[in-house]
Amino acid sequence: MSERVKSDSETTPEIVEMKVAVGEGERRLPVYLLLDTSGSMAGAPIQALRLGVEQFKKEIESDPFAKESVYMGVITFGGEAEFVTKGLIPFDEFYSEFRTDSLVADGQTPLGQSLWLLVESLDKDIKSSVKGGEKGDWKPLVFILTDGEPTDEWQEPQQVILNRTSKKVINMITVGCGPRINEQNLKDIAIGPTFKMDNDDASFKRFFQWVSQSVRVASKAVSQFGGGDKPANLPPPPDGIQYIP
Repeated sequence: MSERVKSDSETTPEIVEMKVAVGEGERRLPVYLLLDTSGSMAGAPIQALRLGVEQFKKEIESDPFAKESVYMGVITFGGEAEFVTKGLIPFDEFYSEFRTDSLVADGQTPLGQSLWLLVESLDKDIKSSVKGGEKGDWKPLVFILTDGEPTDEWQEPQQVILNRTSKKVINMITVGCGPRINEQNLKDIAIGPTFKMDNDDASFKRFFQWVSQSVRVASKAVSQFGGGDKPANLPPPPDGIQYIP
């Protein structure tokens, strides 16, 4: 589980610790984006989301550590939840083939469905280590962005993810945007820290800048030699992205 650094106030901490496995050799770092594309995201918010994902793509592409180690999975939840990538794919494939205009706002907010899709991908796409043989994937980073309350049952799949004994997730970071978020739900859904932000272009831009910075730091950490697991300090969220204690 993530550890929060002590803060003298209830505002955003200077550093948020999120654990990433650090070891030897070249191994894949799975990164999942679960994106709310419900009808309430129509108009400016969905356009800001598209621009943010484009920025994320460009920033990871510019980092040699990240582009080699990161594998991407993107799940949208609006109307129906669906994988908009073909499961977990190499970053180069994501960069060249994923079209952000495929992100369309419609329907309700089936977060539970998206979490079940995540469970399926963890079972199918994540590589386990082989005893005495090949090392498996690093533990995934999962970012969930939503502007409203889930409209389906999400507690069971969240518990399935939390209680996994293999192919575990140690960071499932939730970020709420807009006026309709339920802070307690965001905290309950998360495995690790929870944040909120405004529902405007600048906030989306800052959010995806932070995601790309976090992924780049994690990718460098997991590329190190030395073996063993230890926490790595990912970048603190920027101004406008508020930590929910």
